[in-house]
Amino acid sequence: MGLFNRLRPDPDLGSLDTRSADRVRDLVRSSLDALGIEASVDGGHIDSSLGYLSLEPVARECADQDRGSWPVIVDEVVKRMVRSLVDGADQLSDATIGQHVVWRLLPDAERMGRSFRYVRPVQGADGAVPGVSVALAWDGEETLDVLNDAALSEVRDLDVAFRAGRENLVEDLAAAPVETTELAEGVVEISSPSWLTASWALLPEEVAARFLPGGAPVLLAAPDHRHLLVGPDTEAARTVLGQAAGETPVLPVVRRPSR
Repeated sequence: MGLFNRLRPDPDLGSLDTRSADRVRDLVRSSLDALGIEASVDGGHIDSSLGYLSLEPVARECADQDRGSWPVIVDEVVKRMVRSLVDGADQLSDATIGQHVVWRLLPDAERMGRSFRYVRPVQGADGAVPGVSVALAWDGEETLDVLNDAALSEVRDLDVAFRAGRENLVEDLAAAPVETTELAEGVVEISSPSWLTASWALLPEEVAARFLPGGAPVLLAAPDHRHLLVGPDTEAARTVLGQAAGETPVLPVVRRPSR
């Protein structure tokens, strides 16, 4: 009986049996979560903060492949579908962008083949931080969409947009609920439901004043978009932050630029 149920075609994803379809849905949820995209994955569809997508292309890609390769396959297909949604985002203009645009950390791994020529470097005490940039995102009521070159093609004054993005990120830092955990002496992990939590690292003065007062040099890191790590500029703190940030951080350990 168990074998029969396992091999019965899934009612929503007919190219897979029920157990395989459930596995694919779980992998899709993991891929979307890793991209920082809020979504519900049920039946044959994805209802995400970026839009509505079918799971059928994912199921077809996996149907004839070894299950061991599914995580990589699903991740690639999900990124391709997300990229198609973001690339089709409405164009913005100087007149419409200021109120909702916000700074966001953009690791190279999240570019997914899209063009981001406009982005700016993340500056640390030792210069530009490799592997991550400052991008602009559209902060809507229910969505946070990273903007690529195509979405910003009608924006003529990016300096104004970046100034507005900083101001809106400051407001997010002030308004978002936070929880703090002391990982070691002087080293604090900041958690928040805001998808901009890691991007607060782009506001080192404000972060230091709120979470690490005293005026000493500050180290920052972020393991993902909902956590930020901050600590004093010591070797012991650098070790703790590096371990907590993990192998694929949104932001590696960086020292705050001098004032």
